Amino acid sequence: MKKLFLFLSLVLITSCSSKKVVRDYSAPQVKYLVDVTNNEDDLFHVTVYTSNLSTKNKTYNFAATAPGTYQILDFGRFVKSFKAFDINGGEISVNRISTNRWEISDPGKLSYLKYDIEDTFDAEVEEHVVISMGGSGIEEKFVAMNTFAVLGYFQGLQSIPVELELNYKSHWIIGTALEFNEAGFYFAETYDHLADSPILIGELTVEETKVNDIDVGIYVFCKDSATTARTIMQMTDDVLQSSSGFIGYSPVTHYKFLMCLLNEETYANNNILGGGALEHSYSSLYVYPSRPRGIPRLRDFIAHEFLHILTPLNLHSEIIHKYNFAVPTSSQHIWLYEGVTEWGADIMQLRSGLIDVNTYMWRISRKINSNENFEPVSLVEMSLTSYTQVGYGNFLNFYEKGAVTAALLDIKLLELSEGERGLKEVFIDLLEKYGKNKPFPENGFFEVFVEETNPEIEEFINNYIKGTEPLPYKEYFAKIGFTYIPERNSESTRPSLGTGFSVNQDSELIAQQVMDEAKKWGLQEGDVFLEVWGHEISLATFRKVFGEVMQDKKIGDPLEFTIRRDDKVIKIKGTLLQPVDKHVFVEMETLTDQQKMLREAWSKNL
Repeated sequence: MKKLFLFLSLVLITSCSSKKVVRDYSAPQVKYLVDVTNNEDDLFHVTVYTSNLSTKNKTYNFAATAPGTYQILDFGRFVKSFKAFDINGGEISVNRISTNRWEISDPGKLSYLKYDIEDTFDAEVEEHVVISMGGSGIEEKFVAMNTFAVLGYFQGLQSIPVELELNYKSHWIIGTALEFNEAGFYFAETYDHLADSPILIGELTVEETKVNDIDVGIYVFCKDSATTARTIMQMTDDVLQSSSGFIGYSPVTHYKFLMCLLNEETYANNNILGGGALEHSYSSLYVYPSRPRGIPRLRDFIAHEFLHILTPLNLHSEIIHKYNFAVPTSSQHIWLYEGVTEWGADIMQLRSGLIDVNTYMWRISRKINSNENFEPVSLVEMSLTSYTQVGYGNFLNFYEKGAVTAALLDIKLLELSEGERGLKEVFIDLLEKYGKNKPFPENGFFEVFVEETNPEIEEFINNYIKGTEPLPYKEYFAKIGFTYIPERNSESTRPSLGTGFSVNQDSELIAQQVMDEAKKWGLQEGDVFLEVWGHEISLATFRKVFGEVMQDKKIGDPLEFTIRRDDKVIKIKGTLLQPVDKHVFVEMETLTDQQKMLREAWSKNL
């Protein structure tokens, strides 16, 4: 985990269109009814109406994982009751055959299923905890529902059209990218389309805008009336318009931002850790603190999520083109889906003038610093191991190392093309070659990328995407006129504790990026923090302890940690230190003609 506060941006893909689909009513039919009118029992009450099923469809499956989560979810764990009935209301026997699968004894007679499933916000599970934006929540004034967290599918019927009806409080507003069909139900072309369409219902505020040819809606739940959909729209409209300029065309017709902005009480009641967004093809679902000072950070989240309409919606591998909800299967190209998208979210703001070059380079510096919190594994290995416990612990590095790698690749491509074609231009060309309905080959994409660019790019891929060679940011950023400084004293007067903080697999605070002076006191990487100055410290108390205790501290004041190492409790004494800045970039005063040419190409949309 790269920070005390965990943010994720994740992706779902599928196909979606507004075309009219002709239904064959002699074929299997599925319609879902979800009742969320009672928030007190924290249960989704689901009825699944069916007809024309056969023995091939006797198993009802809940998702074991979902696109973009890169996490074992096992939503079958949250099912509290599950029954099957014939057309006369007679019960049909069912047998639970695994965590996520129920077998119906006579599917040919099945008329409907009824089951209750718990929301995941406050579910008490010891392993595979579902991230808030990847699950579901039922509260007094809103319901957040990733459809794959509540609704399953019959074996063999993942690709048939389905309908959805929702029962909710009459005064509530609903936000979703799903559209009504002629019968007045929400319609999805397939289960994949349904699973790709989260729903936010409640006491929402709504704003709409146009981004190029894309109809954009923002739906916000927030107890604090000072933060509304209009607030978010006014704060982020320039970012959305910047995205349009960066992309250059409209790859989708509509997009919905669904936002749960939660206060401290709701976080505490549901034991929610961190926040962020889960990206879907035509919408994104946010669970995020409503603290006023944190709201402006949504600009960068929205920039990232909106750019996901490029990848993996339109550019993705065959391995995720038709998603396997039952068996977690990783693609080796998460570096593309997440790393390149994160790079794009920053560089588009630079190229549109929303941030200046110093801010952009500060972001690069911050990402390089954060990269040091993770294991030194390749981007491909990070991708392929994402479903393991160790791999998932490295996942956030796609937004750090992955984004910096993409930034370097952009510079290299500009250099090789004499400023004519950078990463964005290559990306757009690949979108034309492949696209939403034509995936690229999972195992042949690197060869495709080299063929599309330059033979020298193969060495870059082997060294920095497939391999673990140190990233050449000093060399590459010098090409566009920046001097790299490994470390220097900070101008900040706020004292340093001599260590960074991270979180281990047990959600304990541990020492990371320990400064040399602190190592002399005896502090080591990975030490678990128990107390500081006698105050108990944990993930829950970190902000409060340091917010109160550090207020009057100065450089040179005494410092005392109590840590745990190998089951031993140790006290470590030192002093508050002069802070240092690491991995700093400074603009060169004079540039060569080559540097000027590359800087000019790098800093604008070609």
